[in-house]
Amino acid sequence: MRKIPTTTTLFWRMTDRYYTLNTFRKIRLLFSVRSAAFLVTCAIILTLIMSCHSSPSPRVLAMKRDAADSVVNGMKDKEQLDSLVKEAEKSGDYMLEMRSLQKRGRLWRDENRFMKAIACHNRELELARKLGDTIATVQALNNIGTNFRRMGVLDEAVDYHYRALHLGDLFSRRNDKTAMKNRVVSLNGIGNISLTLGDTETADSMFRAALKGEKTLGSHLGQAINYANIGSVFEKRNMLDSAWACYKQSMQQNRLADSDLGISLCYTHFGRLFEKQGRRTEAIAEYRKAYEIMGTSEDRWHAMEPCLALAEIYIKIGDENTAMTYLATADRLAHDLHSLEHQAQIAKLYYDIYAKKDDCRRALHYYRTFDQLSDSLTSEKNIVHMQNMRVRYEHEQRRAEVNALNEEYQTEKSLKWVSIMAAVLLFVLGGVTMSFMLYALRSRKRKQMEQHQMEEMRISFFTNITHEFRTPLTVILGYSRMMEEGKVPAGDMAKVGSMVSRQGTRLLSLINQLLDIQKVKSNIGHPDWHHGDIVLFMANIIESHLNMAHSRQITLMYAPKQKKMMCDFVPDYAQKVLCNLLTNAIKFSKEGGQVLVALEVENDMLTLRIADYGSGIPENEQQHIFEPFYQTESDKKAIGSGVGLALVNQIVKTLGGSITLDSKVDVGSVFTVNVPVKAPAGVDVKPLESLGTIPDDILLGANTKTGGNNGTSGCGEDNNPVAGDKSDALVDIGANSHDMDDDGGDVADGSSADTRQLVLIVEDNADVAEYMTMQLKARYRLVLARDGEEGLRIATETVPDIIITDLMMPRMDGYELCQRVKESEVLNHIPVIIVTARTTQKDKLRGLQIGVDAYIYKPFDAEELSVTVGNLLEKHRLLRLRYMQAPADDKQAAVETLPPCDRVFLNRVDAAVDELMATDLSVDSVAIALCMSQQQLRRKLNAVSGDTPMAYFRKRQMQKAKDMLDNRDDMSISEIGMKCGFYDMSHFTRIFKQVVGITPSQYRKKA
Repeated sequence: MRKIPTTTTLFWRMTDRYYTLNTFRKIRLLFSVRSAAFLVTCAIILTLIMSCHSSPSPRVLAMKRDAADSVVNGMKDKEQLDSLVKEAEKSGDYMLEMRSLQKRGRLWRDENRFMKAIACHNRELELARKLGDTIATVQALNNIGTNFRRMGVLDEAVDYHYRALHLGDLFSRRNDKTAMKNRVVSLNGIGNISLTLGDTETADSMFRAALKGEKTLGSHLGQAINYANIGSVFEKRNMLDSAWACYKQSMQQNRLADSDLGISLCYTHFGRLFEKQGRRTEAIAEYRKAYEIMGTSEDRWHAMEPCLALAEIYIKIGDENTAMTYLATADRLAHDLHSLEHQAQIAKLYYDIYAKKDDCRRALHYYRTFDQLSDSLTSEKNIVHMQNMRVRYEHEQRRAEVNALNEEYQTEKSLKWVSIMAAVLLFVLGGVTMSFMLYALRSRKRKQMEQHQMEEMRISFFTNITHEFRTPLTVILGYSRMMEEGKVPAGDMAKVGSMVSRQGTRLLSLINQLLDIQKVKSNIGHPDWHHGDIVLFMANIIESHLNMAHSRQITLMYAPKQKKMMCDFVPDYAQKVLCNLLTNAIKFSKEGGQVLVALEVENDMLTLRIADYGSGIPENEQQHIFEPFYQTESDKKAIGSGVGLALVNQIVKTLGGSITLDSKVDVGSVFTVNVPVKAPAGVDVKPLESLGTIPDDILLGANTKTGGNNGTSGCGEDNNPVAGDKSDALVDIGANSHDMDDDGGDVADGSSADTRQLVLIVEDNADVAEYMTMQLKARYRLVLARDGEEGLRIATETVPDIIITDLMMPRMDGYELCQRVKESEVLNHIPVIIVTARTTQKDKLRGLQIGVDAYIYKPFDAEELSVTVGNLLEKHRLLRLRYMQAPADDKQAAVETLPPCDRVFLNRVDAAVDELMATDLSVDSVAIALCMSQQQLRRKLNAVSGDTPMAYFRKRQMQKAKDMLDNRDDMSISEIGMKCGFYDMSHFTRIFKQVVGITPSQYRKKA
């Protein structure tokens, strides 16, 4: 015989995969952590090593250059500049020394002291290399090249300019403005040398490249210089028109740059072109414009050019006197500048003038002067050439050193790139490892969360399934003991038997559902196909749920597309699918709402839709809704095992169909089931016997509030309302509460009112509520409610003496009900008993913390319930009796023995009575002052003090009268009576004597 697994075994089989963790993953994770730590450490060490050997960045060097230039530019004369060079050299400030030498060298060059200028710039070059400053190195090379070019040592000059150009092209930040300007200077130098040597092609290409760079820089002065240089190329080629165009462009840019020197040079260029064209008058005019501009300039070098040009042209036209005037000015400037070249040119012009005048003595003098100066120039050039040879030799040596350094640099650069690539690789590997670690940690955390969720699901499942088991067992075992002891009246035997049978069926159905899940998953449950009318079959199932729907005032509607649909289906599966979906729809619908069941068959597919207008399902929970044992927050409040939808899903999949959910919170849900309506080939299909006709009251548009089937659905759900077939769940078993007379007193005739204590039973299971009723109805008046929300409303209206509540109920559970009762000023004196299937210590502690007075676990003994209710009511009666029997003088001490909430209530009543005593003291006025109804005040005050409201008010009035008689001798008895609310002296005296035993006057005399 095959052994049927228990419910616990089934659950653990379903959840076992969530509780295993692969050992290999742990080892791999540990290895990954250690490897990542090692790789990250290596990367950090390598980065630190590379940072120790790195040179300052170009940005940092530029900032240092700017700072040094600001200091150097503040020096007013050469002596201060020389002092600054010495101080920088002494302090080891290479940057400041380098920038100072650069400026000092340029000053030497302006004085035509080229050798001293070259010495300064060589030291500048050495310091720039020490600093690793490429920009400064290029500037130093250009400065040396310019000095050699001015001296006429063109081979050296062009070498330095080319080296500057090459080094500038290697600079990493080629878009830097300073670097671009340095490149333009190198191109200009090479172009001028090429032009001097007659290489106009090279000169033209260099000048045009320089012009492009100046345009990029946006320098008008730079563009003017290069337009003039290109014009010189055209002039050299005797292309005067093109030369004119370039010189005019140069003049335009000079005007934009506001450069007097540039404008003067352009006038000189214009004069030279006019002179070449034989237009000497225009040439003289242009030369004079240049001369007038440079006459006020401190640039003596360029001032000699228009002087010499004017002297030459005046000699040509035979105006020797004017020529000698300009020669005298030029001679003075040449001697000031120590320019042997210009002095030789001036001596030659003087020779030409005196030769024309036939002044042989003076002509011979100037010719000898010219010859001597020419020899001096030649000697100086030879000396420079010899020095240049020495410099070249040293330069070759340095070049060899530089080559060696370059090789070392290239090696270091290669090593640096290798190091960088290694570091990048390490970082990438580290990043991949860290990503893997994070993924592993997240996976582990997700696994732990899943395990935690599964643990919570397991606990919730067993808690709920225990409740589902204990609730019917309470009825079954309770009635069984009563029948054994003969306590069931003969007239109730059929009713009791029906309840026991119904609860047994419910228990069996729940167990079958648990087993069905495993059957369907393991293909043990083979579909039993039948052919018949699916519309009629579904109608019978829907009809069985009418009672459940009516108990919640829910309209149940059935809308088949055709009244008869013959097809193949599995009756057992169809019943379970419809039962579960329909029960859930009714359970989660709002009272007074609607549930619609739609059915159609099309293209051999049956489509079943069940729509409700309930609370809806949150989107984040919808993906889990069909998982075994999963429960939404609404499910947890409504109580269930979490197996119904999982069973439906498994059945639909087994049949090759699909189920979908469309739900919105606070709008409702629609479940759509699609299954084939033809049995698989080769399967035996049996005919389905007719089940009757479709009831009219469930068809769409019919009145579903009347009629109904009192049977069960066969789905294992309790479809009976708490109070039978009544729509109102409030049932008062016994007589109505007693009323008060007009002045607030009790009805004198006790026979007309049931004085038994009132018990409120809050239970969502009708049979359990009926079982409790049978135990308590003989001793107490009973009021029933089917959930916590309704129970709170009834308790507020009736103010019962005690509340018995289930814990797990829809809408509002027992915990929340108890908490709301204890927080209510009207209800906080009422003892609360929780009857529950949840037996954990945690649940019990939670209940005790919110004020539960007693816990009874299902299934419970009838005697246990009766004794617990009696003990709690007796305890409250004794407290009330002690307060009532306390002497009037010791009333405050008796009040202190009451619970804190009762003391607060009586203090509020006393304050209201004292305030209204002299004006309008009545039950209605005090109830209004306390924000209560009259019935709530009567029930509450009687439960706490044992007195009716008017009796309590009289005692309070008399207590105040006694206090005033004791302490207010200045007031008459009639005044005291009026203060206490008595305007009739005889009525005050009579009431005082009834309460105290003597008249007010006797009491005052006795005091």
